[in-house]
Amino acid sequence: MRSKIHTYKADEITVEYDLFRCIHAEECWRRLSVVFDPQKRPWIEPDQASPAQIMETVLHCPSGALHAEPKDTSIAESIPATNTIQLAADGPLYIRGEVTVLDADDRPILQDTRMSLCRCGSAVSKPLCDNAHVKANFQAPAGLLANGEPSAVLEAEGGALTIKTTRNGSLKVTGNFSILDGTGQVIFTGQQAWLCRCGGSANKPFCDGTHKHNGFTAD
Repeated sequence: MRSKIHTYKADEITVEYDLFRCIHAEECWRRLSVVFDPQKRPWIEPDQASPAQIMETVLHCPSGALHAEPKDTSIAESIPATNTIQLAADGPLYIRGEVTVLDADDRPILQDTRMSLCRCGSAVSKPLCDNAHVKANFQAPAGLLANGEPSAVLEAEGGALTIKTTRNGSLKVTGNFSILDGTGQVIFTGQQAWLCRCGGSANKPFCDGTHKHNGFTAD
């Protein structure tokens, strides 16, 4: 997985920023502009706020482009107790949990607690989102497109979550997970699902096989 990481250090915390994973969600500078200001250079100044404030802000970065390591380990990022897949209206899948992304040959290409995955089919950086949905005028609700009811409550909601990127096809999700709508409401729970990433499914966010007919390609 391509990365370009910049490091910003202060006495009590180190912040890392991966340029290639940033989708400009703007959570960082809207929440803590005294530290994160894209109009300044350097644009991250971790000595301008407390480590706790910085950690709280970093955890709102949906793509995982921002990570931070405080000297006080009690405020460090931990693995979420539940795995969630949140639908962004006309945008990507926001994933949180103990997540590993595999390529079509079952090789790990990304392990993280936060990431944004493309579901419009147009991203150059597949499986990651790169905001291609904006130019593509991708349209998808932040909820179930077809009628559906949440499945039975899981016995265990956390643990390892695996997302496999099938060649020229959908995302195979395996593990305990919940799908959330744009407001954070649980709309589906399960332990396995095939999610659309070609942008064409009539049953978003689930795959309906459209990728087999619309020319979608992805390694």
